[in-house]
Amino acid sequence: MTSDSKSVNSASSASSSSKSAAAASDSAAKDSSSSQSGLGSFLKAILSFTGDLSSLTCPSYLLNGISLLEYGAHWSDYPHVLAEITKATDSEERIKLVTRWFVSTLYGSYNKRVAESNSGEKKPFNPILGEQFLASWDDPEYGETKFVCEQVSHHPPVSAIYFENEKAGIYASGHFSQKSKFKNVTMKVVQEGRVTLRMKNSDEIYCLTLPDLDICSILSGKPFLEMNGTTYIRSSKGYTSELQWYPKPYFYGEYHKFDGKVFKDTAPTFTPNGNGNGNGKEQLYTISGKWVAESRYVNLKNGQEGILFDVSAQPSSDIMIKPLEAQSELESRFVWHKVSDALASGNYDIASREKTAIEEEQRALRKQRADANVKWEPSLFYWVEDTEAEPAVKDTYTYLYSAKESVGKGSWVYKDSPHVAGKRSVSASANASTNASGTQTPSDAFSTAPSSVA
Repeated sequence: MTSDSKSVNSASSASSSSKSAAAASDSAAKDSSSSQSGLGSFLKAILSFTGDLSSLTCPSYLLNGISLLEYGAHWSDYPHVLAEITKATDSEERIKLVTRWFVSTLYGSYNKRVAESNSGEKKPFNPILGEQFLASWDDPEYGETKFVCEQVSHHPPVSAIYFENEKAGIYASGHFSQKSKFKNVTMKVVQEGRVTLRMKNSDEIYCLTLPDLDICSILSGKPFLEMNGTTYIRSSKGYTSELQWYPKPYFYGEYHKFDGKVFKDTAPTFTPNGNGNGNGKEQLYTISGKWVAESRYVNLKNGQEGILFDVSAQPSSDIMIKPLEAQSELESRFVWHKVSDALASGNYDIASREKTAIEEEQRALRKQRADANVKWEPSLFYWVEDTEAEPAVKDTYTYLYSAKESVGKGSWVYKDSPHVAGKRSVSASANASTNASGTQTPSDAFSTAPSSVA
């Protein structure tokens, strides 16, 4: 080949490269322009929307790549804090330790994703009906803590959870759902649901309500969560922890502050503004601090002060999840892995197509069930109205009705929970054995397949 032909080929190659680069640049510019246009349209839609925001479709580049079911696992971020509740020797100490554990769940649930990234809070996937998320944690002293979550309703979306440390003898069932709407430039999220905590070494039961949320700074492109309103923890023996969450005022103050009080109240229903003076409430502790950092308590009987919980003092435990190839077709990471992979590589068009395919398949399944007049049933949980619950649970939630309407009037209960094992009716057991393809039954939900640390 002559030098002239080399020059021609080199020039041709350079011209081709330049065209390819220009095409790539144009494509990137179009993607960026499309994203900006899509973001503008989405923000315009939600700012003018008056219903439940969960019905709006979110652009793929605003998704965080994990299912909402995984958020429930933060109830077990610190397994030893959960297990240490069982060391309490009386109700006064136990309500403080339950409060400590509850506060320990908040950083992972509502702040960690923002604190450890530069992207701000993003939207999780809406779980499909029957979707499951299974995980576990190991602790040197307390052994294994297990967690399972199942999407028990799609319209409205409801997630049921169960976690247990068998060695410590502590376990809980619960459920959560969100309703959201815009107010000014903040998204207000009402969390409906509850958690019911039990121990094998005590007959005392604890009933917990959920905090409401503000999603702030949406227009800046880096949203974050603040908590607002009041959360209650009520024991079946009359002890209550009342926690108040404070969003930062617009012009001053600090983020993520809260305070609270712990008291004994033998009244059958909650009354606000109790101060221990003539209304039957015996004040035991005050609590204050930041739920993303350190919080402290004061014992009002003896003046003793101490740290309730300090996020920075200890890392959360590593969560263990089965590898993808060992998961069933209804486990969260199997359901969404194609969408998550596309998001991770920045292929938003592919992510949107894969997400749409999942949603269309679910619509087809719903139509099949409707046409066949078949009612879908969860495989891992069942519903219990408070009127049908054991007296301690019924009375404890009755106390909370006037305090927090979003606590609801019933519970999703795990079918293999120790307090119901062997006590359910034959008909209930028969219903539990009717499963859709790929659905796990309680007996195999915690399989021994190899796990990976995520």
